[in-house]
This record gives sequence, structure tokens and C-alpha cells, in this order.
Amino acid sequence: MKIRHICAAAGVAVAVGTVVFTRSLVATNDYQAVAVAEKMLTAMIVDEGTPTASLQLDFRPDGHVMQGPPLMATLAVKPGIEGVEVARSVFAQRRLSPPELGSELTLVGRKGAYKVKIAKLLDWDRSARGYPNIFVPENVAAGIDEEWRPLEPFTAESLAPAFTSDAGRNFDRAKVLLLWAAALTALCLLVNSLFLSIEAKRRSIAIERVLGATRGMVVKDVMREAACLTLAGFALGCAFAVAALQAYVACDRELFPMGAKVAAGTIAPCALAAIAVAMVSVLVSLKKALGVKPLEAASAREPKRRHLGMLISFAFGFGAFVAVEVWGSSLMRAFIPSPEWPDAIVSILPGGISSFDVEKLESVEGVETITELQPLQVNILPLEELPPPKGMKADARPAGGRGAPMKQYRNALLLASSRLPRFKFVKGAYEECAKLLDEGDNCVITAMMARARKLDVGDTLELDCGRGFAVALNIIGIVDLNWHMVTSRGLVRGLNRMPVHTDGPVFVSFDTLAACDPRPQEMVKMTHLWVDYKPELVKEAGGVFEAGRILEKRILEALDGAYDTNREGKLTGNTVRLHSRDEIADGTLSHGDDLIGSMARIPFIFIAVISLGFIAMIVASADARKREFRVLRTVGATRGQLAAALAGEALKVAAGGIVFGAALGALAGWLFTFPTRAVMASWGLPPSFGIPWLAIAKGATGAVAFALAVAVPSAMAATARRRV
Repeated sequence: MKIRHICAAAGVAVAVGTVVFTRSLVATNDYQAVAVAEKMLTAMIVDEGTPTASLQLDFRPDGHVMQGPPLMATLAVKPGIEGVEVARSVFAQRRLSPPELGSELTLVGRKGAYKVKIAKLLDWDRSARGYPNIFVPENVAAGIDEEWRPLEPFTAESLAPAFTSDAGRNFDRAKVLLLWAAALTALCLLVNSLFLSIEAKRRSIAIERVLGATRGMVVKDVMREAACLTLAGFALGCAFAVAALQAYVACDRELFPMGAKVAAGTIAPCALAAIAVAMVSVLVSLKKALGVKPLEAASAREPKRRHLGMLISFAFGFGAFVAVEVWGSSLMRAFIPSPEWPDAIVSILPGGISSFDVEKLESVEGVETITELQPLQVNILPLEELPPPKGMKADARPAGGRGAPMKQYRNALLLASSRLPRFKFVKGAYEECAKLLDEGDNCVITAMMARARKLDVGDTLELDCGRGFAVALNIIGIVDLNWHMVTSRGLVRGLNRMPVHTDGPVFVSFDTLAACDPRPQEMVKMTHLWVDYKPELVKEAGGVFEAGRILEKRILEALDGAYDTNREGKLTGNTVRLHSRDEIADGTLSHGDDLIGSMARIPFIFIAVISLGFIAMIVASADARKREFRVLRTVGATRGQLAAALAGEALKVAAGGIVFGAALGALAGWLFTFPTRAVMASWGLPPSFGIPWLAIAKGATGAVAFALAVAVPSAMAATARRRV
């Protein structure tokens, strides 16, 4: 078998093997779900009917407020224990290490915030939503004034979905990308091999044509070569994937008690993809094969150097990597908080504080401005039900399976404040809008909401305030504002039993918000604050992140004793959390980099596979230049210089592929953002084009390194084994 054949078959094998192994590993993880659930039910026994309560955990690794979804704790009363027992699974939700014994945890419910101390850590680190993961004695439970419900029976089968891996879900989302990247890799290497093969056999094909071979016979030869290479690669790839999976599972029997499970359903799509790849490669190569003339039988010329196939192959591989990076970067731009937001949002949850308590904060050192911020979510008219999460019915019950079905409608997040920040206005003027907000039922909306609901300045936004009361707000301004992560991380949404999804913030006056709020005015407290830092504080702290920690501590001290009593007269506490705009932006970028990086690794792996094609290209190039190399050797050229010339050709091809692939990938990635935005829950996301230059530069460096790692030893071997 020729070198070009080995490279093509190896490329198909790696592509098929990667897909089958990855999907089989996901299936193996999911296959263990029932066994893991049974193990948990044995490790943490909870009797049916045990009182349970669900609360958030305000956990701060390294003293920083966590970005992203909060940790969820399900408490269960456990008689006979002396202190609070906490399972490691509470912290494993976010891959965090648990604190030491004796550490204090802050639990946040709907009615108050509660402090408990860890007396014991339970050695279980797999989380299942709704199943108890913190156990409290009866005396501690009596001090937690929340809604306690009897535990409903759980079975291993009902808990199994909670133990399907996150990696599995991520790979499930990326399976189409994985399959396409694998198919493209195999196609590139097959086409490159066939091109080189046809060029190397041009004289042989011409002689066969002289001896009577028809065009159909030439086609059959090309098809036979492509089919054999594809079949060999497919069989080798499947065998490699199964063997690798068995070895991987055998190394950790405790993690995989049920053994390996091959994703048989993946083999059929891979087989179909392999057949399609073989057919396309033949079609692409036929023009070159049928272009061989019988007269070439008398030609004594050596094969031409053919680099175009490898250049296109490498460009496609690198282009797939660039497409993922550009796609992710362009989408992430809409989620980075706008710099016009105030420096921080402070949440005082769950009960909030009175306006009199807010006055205590005006003298806090380091605060430039501090303003009450009052949120309220209100349904938009006409009512339009929000689509349920994927895989859940529209009439599904809330988490835990208890309570009546809840309908959720598209809604607006009303934000009232005595000060309108200097946002970037695309319609209307800041000074005029800030004045008009206090003079009637006027509002300022975001450009995203305007696009989604086709609203403009002068239109009205109709809201359903509940209890049969509706209000129409006059739109006086539209601002260009990225708000998603601020309202999410700042815990602004979902407070008045509303969904976390919203069409966006609507800025109004306190009077307008009060008119839309069905709650009695005496029940309404201030749950959020807008804060701007003094420049001296940031300079003193050494940056905005540490300034936020210092300011949060000072606000806590100023609010010491700032609690309220609920309807039953019981004392309830609050948590005070400062959410820095820049810290939210930093966390959003980090999360985006992790997500995009995971997806970008898929096509980047195949760039390494495509690099195998340089072996065949260099060998073919060495064959094509035998006479030239003999002459060079005669005049004193060393084998090292000849090898360097071959490696230089590979480097030029790789560089050309990177340039072509970057342009192609950037365009493809940007175009793919349009259908992605169309299916996202948030309407009106702006089209934006972002190129992560650093990530692409790193990828280009890695791609060149792959090419050279293959090309240099191949060039040395190609010159060493020939008498040139």
C-alpha cells in the first residue's frame, strides 16, 4: 500500500473512531445512571414523608460572589443528629471544593436568610435535583421559617436522568458539528489521496486508454480505490473506538460499574457518512481522472507537484475551527454588560429593606452614588405563553413535581429608580427622557425589545398588572444596552414568582411602578441598589474586583440590624450581595471561552488529522522532483537542504490554507449566528461580528506546529530513502 493510501485510510479511521468513541463514552456514562442512583439511595437514605425545603446557597469561593446559577440545597430533617450534615454534591454542582468543618453556610429562602454550621461532610458528590443533600436536626429546622414539604418517594429510575452527564449533554448539542467535522476531514484526505494517486498514475492510465480501456473502466478504478480506502478506514476506526472504550472503562471500574456501552446508533450514521464521503471524493476526482489523454502514454515527464488539494484540505480544517470561534464570539458580544451600566448592583434578598435604611448607605465611604433600584416583572399584553424548556411539556409542574401547573408569559422587567443612568440612546435624548419619566406613565425600553416587538418611540407598551388591571406606557426613548447577564447575575429577575426569562428591562419612575404593583405599598421593600464607586476606592483597592469586596463589607456594616418582620412577626434576615458589572463581564467571558473552547476543540482535533495529508504530499513531491534533486545533489546540495525544501513547501501550503481558511471560516461563523439567534429564547439579539484574534492566532500557531511536526520528519525520510 502506498503512503498516500495509508494516510487516507488513517484519516478516515481517526474521524470515524473519534465520533464512535465520543458518542460511546456518553452512552457509557448514561448507562451507569440507574446504578449511580441506586448507590445514592443507599448512601443517603431518606424516609418517605421526611420534611424537606429547597433553598439557595450563598456560597463564595475565595470571597467572591459566584457568577452563574446559584447553588441549590434541598434540606431534610434528620432526627438524632447533633449538627448539620452536608453532602459534597452540594458543591460538586459547580465543581467546587467544600469548605472545612465548622464553616458557616448562608441559606436563602423566600422568607429569609439563615446561617448554619457544617458539622459533618457526607462523602457523596453526585447531585440530583430535588433529593436532599443537606440534613439538619429538628432544632435547626425549627428556626428555618420556610415552606417544608413531605418528601415524595424516589426510585432509581426516576432519579436516573439527573445522573446523565453534563459532558453527554454538551456532546449531544455538538454531535452534528462532530459528525460534519469528521466527514469533512475524511473527505479532504480522501480527495487529496485520489488527486495524488491520479497524478502519479497519469502515464499508466494513458497506456490503459491506448490499449482499449474505456472511460467507464477509469471511473471504476477510481471508485474501487476510494471504496477500499473508506472501508479499511471505517473498519479500523470502529475497532479502535471499541478497544479504546473498553480500555478506558477498565481503568476505573468504580466509576463505570455497569461496564462499557457502545453507541451502536452512531455506527450507522458514520457508515452512511463514510459512503457519502467516498461518493463525493470520487465525483470531485473524476474530472482529473477523465482528463488524462491517451497521447500522454508517450510522455516521459515526471508527475507534477500537486499542492492544491492539500491547501484546500487544510483550509477547510482550519476554517471549521475559525467558524466556531467567530460564531461564539459574535454571539457573546450581546451578553457582555454595557459599560454604561452603573459599577455594581447590590441585592438585598429576600426581604429587602426600607427607604430609611437606604439613607444609612449614603455616607458609606467609597460610594460615589447609591440609588434605590426597584424591580417588578409584569406580563405583556396580549398574553403570549413562553415556550417550555426543551423536553418539558407546556403544562409541566414546577421543579420537584409539586404544586399546580404554572403558565409563564412573555413579560417586561420594570426597573424603577430615582436616577436614569446615562445609557446610549439610539432614539430620544437622555435629558428629555430623564425628565419625562417623572411626569407620567412613560418608559424607556431597550433596542432588543424594540426589535423583537417592533416598537418605536411614540408607541405604547401594554402591560397586564394582574387582578384585571392593565396599564399602557408611552415609549419615550430606546437605549442600546446589553443587560442579560447583569439582571441574571444580579438576581433581579424572577422575584415576584415570575419566570427568569424576560423580554428585557423597561425603565420607569417609582410612581409608575407602584401603579403596576398589585402588592400593598407597605409590603414593598427595596431589594436592589445601583452603586457607582469613587475613583479613590478603586485605586486604593487595586482594581474594581477588590473594590467590590471592600464596598460590600462596608454596606453590610452600615445595614447591621436592618431587618424586618414578616406577617407572623418572626425576624427574617437578608443576604447582601454586590454584583460588580466588570466582574459579571469577566465571568461571562470566561464562561463563554470555556463553552466555545470545548466546541472549537472538535474541529481543531481534526486539523491534526488532516496534517497527515502532508506525508502523502511530500512523498509525491519528492517523486516529482527526483531529477531536479539529482542535479542539486551533483552541484553540492545536502540531503538536509533538500529536506528543508520539501518542508518549506509544506509550510507554504499550511500558510496558504490558514489565510484561506480564516476568511472562509469567519464568513461561515458569522452567517451561522443568524439561525442561532432565531431559535434563542431572547428575542431581538443584535447581529454582531466579532473576531477573537488571540484565539485564532493561537489556533493558527497550533495548526502550523501540527503541519511542521508531520512535514519535517516526512521530508527527511523522503530524501533519505531515495538516491537523490
